[in-house]
Amino acid sequence: ASSTSSGGGKAVAIPAGQPFAGRQSGGGTRNEVYGTQVYGSGYPGIASRGVSGLGFPFVFWPLAWGGIAGAGGAAYLHSTEYGKPDNTTRPGGPLFTATFPSSSNNGNSTFRLLSDNTTVTTLISTVQSNCTSFLLNSSSIVPQAYTDNSSLPQPEQTVQYYRASSVALTLDGYNDTAALSSGGGSDTPLPSWVDRNMLECLNDTIGTSVPL
Repeated sequence: ASSTSSGGGKAVAIPAGQPFAGRQSGGGTRNEVYGTQVYGSGYPGIASRGVSGLGFPFVFWPLAWGGIAGAGGAAYLHSTEYGKPDNTTRPGGPLFTATFPSSSNNGNSTFRLLSDNTTVTTLISTVQSNCTSFLLNSSSIVPQAYTDNSSLPQPEQTVQYYRASSVALTLDGYNDTAALSSGGGSDTPLPSWVDRNMLECLNDTIGTSVPL
């Protein structure tokens, strides 16, 4: 995977004997990496809420949100179909997170990136380069392991999914209650205090540099 790749190529069926044999893998392009706030978005040509049974257009597996899968509308967020967050067989490695505090508004906006280890490590460097004027203490940003016991980030804090829901950008203090229902609903507007300049920089940087 490379942060400069444009993706594409022919999708192929995963061979027998490998995880998710028979599902399609590959073919997604950089122009198709942006999803929405919905878990299950970012799959080219597919409108989905949830990730059960889907292919891997960018090879990477969708996020496994921590916590216990239970009953109710939010259960779709906590499926174990792709293993737990610390699953080492996941392409790119186990899930990690990075925290990006804003330098404006006294650091009131704190964004978090959640993805596999390779992706998070790669994007930290790119964000530090592209968005340094918006970051508070950019040199101190390091990847941290994300597990079932991690309290942050939470799925209802997601402002954007990318690359077939294998990457999420979240905002501390944001609570999109629609995310907690498998039936959907209207997404909660972003709070007025959010640092939109930093959000734009993060969103653009992830889209143009997420490994493919």
